[in-house]
Amino acid sequence: MPNGGATAETGVDPAAEPARLALPLPPPPPPDVLPSERDGLLGEHAPRSCSPFHALEIQSDEGSSYEPHPKAVLAAGPAATDPTERLLPAKRPEGEAEVLPGGLSRRGRLRMVILFSVTAAFLYADQNLMAPNLTAIAEGIAASHCTCPAWLPACRELHVELTHSSCDPTDFGFDEQQRDRMLGGAIAAAFYMVGAPAALLFGWLSDRVNRKRLLFAAVVLGEGPCMLTIFVTNYWQLFTLRLLTGIALGGALPVVFSLLGDLYDTSRRAGVSSMLATGIGLACGQGIAGFVGPAWGWRWPFVIVSVPAVAAACLMLYTCHEPKRGGTEAALQAQFQASRETAAVSHEHSLFSYNEQLTWRKLGRLLLIPTNVLVISQGLFGCLPWGMILTYLNDYLSQNKGLRIQTATLVLLVLGIGGAVGVLGGGWVGQWCYNRRKWSMPVFIGICTVLGTLPMLWLVNANVAAMPALTVIFAFLSGALSGTVGPNMRAMMLNVNEPETRGIALALQTMLDDLGKGLGPVFVAFFIERLGRTGAFNLSTLGWVPCGLLLLGTACTLARDESAMQHRLHKVLSSYTFSSAALDRMAEQEQQQPDGEASTGGDAWQQRQEQQRGGSSIGRHSSTGSLGIEQAPP
Repeated sequence: MPNGGATAETGVDPAAEPARLALPLPPPPPPDVLPSERDGLLGEHAPRSCSPFHALEIQSDEGSSYEPHPKAVLAAGPAATDPTERLLPAKRPEGEAEVLPGGLSRRGRLRMVILFSVTAAFLYADQNLMAPNLTAIAEGIAASHCTCPAWLPACRELHVELTHSSCDPTDFGFDEQQRDRMLGGAIAAAFYMVGAPAALLFGWLSDRVNRKRLLFAAVVLGEGPCMLTIFVTNYWQLFTLRLLTGIALGGALPVVFSLLGDLYDTSRRAGVSSMLATGIGLACGQGIAGFVGPAWGWRWPFVIVSVPAVAAACLMLYTCHEPKRGGTEAALQAQFQASRETAAVSHEHSLFSYNEQLTWRKLGRLLLIPTNVLVISQGLFGCLPWGMILTYLNDYLSQNKGLRIQTATLVLLVLGIGGAVGVLGGGWVGQWCYNRRKWSMPVFIGICTVLGTLPMLWLVNANVAAMPALTVIFAFLSGALSGTVGPNMRAMMLNVNEPETRGIALALQTMLDDLGKGLGPVFVAFFIERLGRTGAFNLSTLGWVPCGLLLLGTACTLARDESAMQHRLHKVLSSYTFSSAALDRMAEQEQQQPDGEASTGGDAWQQRQEQQRGGSSIGRHSSTGSLGIEQAPP
């Protein structure tokens, strides 16, 4: 195209207005071939230009500065004969699965969500396996003297003797105070204290490596020690194995929710998060331990829970695919769509990928986002009620309120079912609120959290043995109201953080949540020594009040923080644009190269990605030529 003067085709002087389209001209067809014959020879899906390059720049009319429009579409691939045809959606061949944002089909996305939900349910179930049997584990007089595993020859005879005695050979001989402190406090603290740094490590890795393999590693590293609990013969073995099991829950959840952010957009994240964060796992863990423990022994529930978790992780590893980072973000949708359409025409893989990396600057900015601060902080206060429920409530109802172990387990099972209903229903209700008024989501979960204290206070103080029907109702209400927080809280964090920072953001939330849960039973045990069980549990339940108030505070920050995140993504995307000078260089390179040696748009884009991974600065070109992507001036 000439540099000045009116063109022969349009009669418009390019200098008179900003350039709208900048395309390298394809070589003209041979004179002896008519257009109709050429189209018939090429066919429907053949490349529609003799030029291997195609680049499109849409630049704003506002101002004369070189600033691309936020909705600029960038694409590289074979060019259409008519440039306007590149603005139309490409036809999908019959029988080909629809590609959703994130680069997966509907069936593939559904399969991932189901496997993630099953894996997460078993990981949540692992938290509560000791709670129904604390007293059974603590009682006994002889086991604490056996300090080596029963399968070693030196201990086999002693193990056989203990097995035929009247006491459980793996009980530890603790009194009530030692039971609460050593089993309820110390082991629970170890479980979550290891989960906290594991969450931070795996969250950081999730922004850098393949998340599917990372999730598999987290589950295996954590659930392997859980399986080995069947062989425990003394307290320190149990302590060590429970400590290592914390890796699974702490490390897996940030990775799972990071993947979720690239599977669904903001209009569905809370609802789908409810499937992953469902409390059905907690309920199943309570039920398995409460019913299987008294019949088969307290060690078998650990095997029953861990084996399916590892099996689900293996199935996920071999059947699921990694979604594209940032594939569901509104600010990047235009570029991903243009890239998919280009790939559909050229029969090549999608050329565009979002490869931004986590930096110290982004980490510091993450810690200053108000929504992040409020959501993470509320978990510190929530450690008290959840520490009490997960560790002590089952034993409290059976030992202090006159319920049988199975009945107390049933109450906790109903509470867990209520939690599952609250998570599922609260996730979809919260999503409905968000889609209409963003601020209404945190208002909804904040009010539910504060109201959840009322039925729990009734369970702690009432004569539950005399009112079984009301006990079941209030247990369900307590679980349902408190369960609304999880999916909506994580959806808010996904919405206000960039794809490359979501893993570490969710890791920070999980880390502080695990620290709170680990320290929660320790604080509750301290309160028990000072106030007794009833007074300590009342004080712990009130921890939900500041949680709800902090969540209410996010109503003032959520919409603003989400808009700021989308603006940052637009800014990143605007730094990668096709300039007219780059297009001219691209055309010159094409003319200078011999036939058959001109690099394709896909090759050039791959060279660009290799330069980025190798640390090359933006705008640097390889010696063999590049696609001409330059960084726009600030």
